[in-house]
Amino acid sequence: MGPTPDSAPRMDLTRTWAVLVALSLASTALAGLDSLAQVAQAAILLLAFAKAHLILKAYLGLGRIPQVLRGFDVVLALVMAAMLALTLAA
Repeated sequence: MGPTPDSAPRMDLTRTWAVLVALSLASTALAGLDSLAQVAQAAILLLAFAKAHLILKAYLGLGRIPQVLRGFDVVLALVMAAMLALTLAA
């Protein structure tokens, strides 16, 4: 017996939560890399972008409104690019 239609959104949220936990663990692991500090910082920023996108899409429901999600993604990408530039300049 498969999942019921009511349980499908819950399963999606659970899957999203698991991915968010994995991305957080990856960020934590990267934070300990002293020898590759700038590379690790850039990777952490990219992981943060992925986490923000998942939260906006799954938990805030913007996955149902692709145009709005795309707009948030553009703004997030600009902020992350600025932060990445500052990180690499330091």
